[in-house]
Amino acid sequence: MSAILTPTPPIADPAQAALAALARAGLRAAEDARRANTYMVVAEDGEVQHISPHDYLLMRQEQATLPEAQNGTTSH
Repeated sequence: MSAILTPTPPIADPAQAALAALARAGLRAAEDARRANTYMVVAEDGEVQHISPHDYLLMRQEQATLPEAQNGTTSH
């Protein structure tokens, strides 16, 4: 899982930098939960959920493919 934590170039926009830092923190939390053989506690839409690190990483991968569709951009 550490291969996911690749270095990223500095981000000029503070809001984007904060989002990137939160994303890295989530990956580190998933790695720690995997090592401890425990679930992660996450809040989504105001609801607290207990999910496995594996499921969390799958969810992150799915979300990573969505921004292109959410922005309304298409590849031609």
